[in-house]
Amino acid sequence: MVAKVDPDLNDVALLVSVVQTGSFSAAARERRVPVSTVSRHIARLENALGTRLLERTTRSLRLTDAGRNYFAHAERGVDDIAQGTSHVRELQKEPRGRVRIMAPLIYSTTVLRSVYGYLAKHPGVAIDLEFGQRPVDLLGEGFDIAILSHKVDSTDFVARELRGSTHKVLFASPSYLAAHGTPRHLDDLARHDCIAMPVAGAALTRDGTVTWLLTRGSEKRRVTIKPRFVVNEPSAARNAVLAGVGIGLFPAVHSAEDVAAKRLVRVLPGYQGETGGLYLLYRAHRSLTAANRTCVEHFLADLGDRGADAAAETKRAPAPRPRRSKGPSVHRS
Repeated sequence: MVAKVDPDLNDVALLVSVVQTGSFSAAARERRVPVSTVSRHIARLENALGTRLLERTTRSLRLTDAGRNYFAHAERGVDDIAQGTSHVRELQKEPRGRVRIMAPLIYSTTVLRSVYGYLAKHPGVAIDLEFGQRPVDLLGEGFDIAILSHKVDSTDFVARELRGSTHKVLFASPSYLAAHGTPRHLDDLARHDCIAMPVAGAALTRDGTVTWLLTRGSEKRRVTIKPRFVVNEPSAARNAVLAGVGIGLFPAVHSAEDVAAKRLVRVLPGYQGETGGLYLLYRAHRSLTAANRTCVEHFLADLGDRGADAAAETKRAPAPRPRRSKGPSVHRS
């Protein structure tokens, strides 16, 4: 016989069943198919391989030399496939395994608090959480979930809005304003001590300046400042403003608690900075394991728009717009 086609895995599985059960009829009963179907599949496998695998008489069934060699490999292969199938099905039912998540550094406090809550509920899941600022190819680098400030269109990922757009405004502490005065015009900012977060606004230039884009109605102004203090960690920047080091630019909703407690005062209230939302990006449903699915569900519930949490989350700001590459490529910030 001459091999004509590659072996069909169903035929290979039937061969294993025939040998393990000891007869064509027993294999047929196990697979719930007619004996003729088993015979036809074994003949097709032998034809594909170009050699006889089984010799049978009315009373016995035995493997040929080629059949014994082939069966040893086939049995291991079928067993491996069965174990793999069982493992995948188990992953779909019980949350287990690892989930890779990326998020901008400026969301660190909010994301960490949510991750801790998830881990407490799902002891079988491990999370690899990475914060950073470099561009990231989510698909190429194997991330399962990302938290972003802009929606990304991709056939490989699904984007869900966690929070609507919010704008940034200027704040200072009462002690700073008492010592340095309150700015009345945008140009006054150049004469004040300012606190800048490059990841939350513009990049720091070589001459040590930062440009803030501020709007008032239809008016748009770019204000260049030379900050006294630059830091890319939001809690450090906020603490510096609270300590009276200078004026900072933060999301308004995240500073509501400090304003209510009179720890912060809004400066130049007619102006606001750029807006940004918060999105959850995750792989398409067909490839979600139970660990990924429950993690997505947890983030949607825990990080979504909720009035009670808005004032408490004082450490978030929008991330830079994602870049695109092989998969969705985002800019960690």
